[in-house]
Amino acid sequence: MNTHQPGRRRVAVIGSGVSGLTAAHVLHRHDDVTLFEADDRPGGHAHTHRVPGREGSELGVDSGFIVHNRRTYPHLLRLFDELGVSTRPTEMSLSVSCEGCGLEYAGARGLRALWPGRSRHGADYLRMLVEIPRFHRAAHRLITTARAVDPGTTAIGPTLGAFVARHGFSPYFTAHFLLPLVSAVWSCPAGTALDYPARHLFTFLEHHGMLGIWGSPRWRTVAGGSHAYVERVVKNLHSVRLGTPVRGLTRTENGVRLRTDTEELEFDAAVVATHADQALALLDAPTPDETEVLGAFTYSRNRTLLHTDTSVLPADRSTWASWNHRLASCDPGGAPADADHAPTAPDRAPVRVSYHMNRLQGLPEGTDYVVTLNADDSVDPDRVIAAMDYTHPVFTPASVAAQKRLRSLDGPTLAFAGAHHGWGFHEDGCRAGVEAAAALGRAW
Repeated sequence: MNTHQPGRRRVAVIGSGVSGLTAAHVLHRHDDVTLFEADDRPGGHAHTHRVPGREGSELGVDSGFIVHNRRTYPHLLRLFDELGVSTRPTEMSLSVSCEGCGLEYAGARGLRALWPGRSRHGADYLRMLVEIPRFHRAAHRLITTARAVDPGTTAIGPTLGAFVARHGFSPYFTAHFLLPLVSAVWSCPAGTALDYPARHLFTFLEHHGMLGIWGSPRWRTVAGGSHAYVERVVKNLHSVRLGTPVRGLTRTENGVRLRTDTEELEFDAAVVATHADQALALLDAPTPDETEVLGAFTYSRNRTLLHTDTSVLPADRSTWASWNHRLASCDPGGAPADADHAPTAPDRAPVRVSYHMNRLQGLPEGTDYVVTLNADDSVDPDRVIAAMDYTHPVFTPASVAAQKRLRSLDGPTLAFAGAHHGWGFHEDGCRAGVEAAAALGRAW
């Protein structure tokens, strides 16, 4: 721990995900920042694993945050530039495999992947391909109309499920294209995706070039793994307290008081950069607004494995993509019962998606590294390298409405940050960290 410098504020940052790291990076130029992290490593979803490479070398394989782009990640790119972090181009493609009907296809992988020989193509599949541009047009109309009627974007509008019903999209299209897309992007069950506010969802897809056949930004990954930026931020801070969960936070006359398992510490200010539900739980005396706003957010938990078992990828190798979504049946998200588990509600089964990390991170040929969500029973346990649990914010009409009030919770000595301030992605967390630092008087 470094010695406190007179004239500089003591500021605590609770949580070392991208929001906390960005807030700490902005604040540390003028304040002595102490970073608190409950886990034994910093980074949150920026999680890099060391695996063997060629001739005794090591490779860095990410299992959480993977991709970004120059068009829609301006705050994160500025952070990378200031830290001297190198990035490399990658490919963003999505495959869908259905165990119910045998369909396998991949977008953004050429015609061979769109028409793989193993797939059972018929009238339903051809109709789905026709419905895709119709969906794109309808989604653009919803966004355009909403902006014209409500330039301030205060209205929530219909859910995705209501939008699908209103426009009469077929169950086949919904099950085999739309819900896999949304579930894969937000790591959520199909039924949860149907509850998302359509306008909120479509705005994100529009920004990222996903509401059209063309126009997607060029995606990139951090060279060598996302740990590169985490390590650079952490080494500049006054103090880093890993394995130190904060159990309580109280506002005081002169700042805030933090309570850990072993001590109480006084700070001039603090940034709470955790999930919204965690932030609410650690406040010793939350205000009614904090209780209402932070309490509006819920999270999905996804069991995540880093492994080398390619059986979770499509059977037809020509359809292997960067993201690979597997459906248990043509009933969206359906999962059969077995001897040890009760039946899962058809539209509430956890999303099963596998990321082909060699394709995403440009790893050398030889061993295929895969990151899979919610498929423990499908992955050979002898080929598992690491197992993690990641949580992702769930966006409902209530939580999207609460987003608009999040910044009103900030004060001169306490501010909040997290990816739930946006669409749940790394750029959203980075921007929230910048805004939290600004609330404490430190503009970037």
